[in-house]
Amino acid sequence: MKMIMAIIHHEDEMDTVRSLNEQNFFVTKLSTTGGFLKGKNTTIMIGTEDERVDEAVNVIRENAGKRRAIRYDNSGNLTGGSYTGINMPVPLEVEVGGCTIFEFPIDRIEKY
Repeated sequence: MKMIMAIIHHEDEMDTVRSLNEQNFFVTKLSTTGGFLKGKNTTIMIGTEDERVDEAVNVIRENAGKRRAIRYDNSGNLTGGSYTGINMPVPLEVEVGGCTIFEFPIDRIEKY
């Protein structure tokens, strides 16, 4: 038996938990806060058989892994804060998401 603990971005929580549930994984989720950037995270815990660990990790990676996205920033922020006379949103391609996954051996799981 294994315990998988994954720290994912708060925005990825719903899709990740839904996908895990669809694959018959029971999930406990905790609201957490990052220590460095102080961003909202969700920590999910999954107890599963050894043979299903890779399956669970793949579901988490597919739903909460790093990816590229377009975010919009004001052009003033790109010039070091100096006013350029225009204030237009500028599309920027940024990396978003990402997760940290831990795997622990456990002796047993009991559900009542």
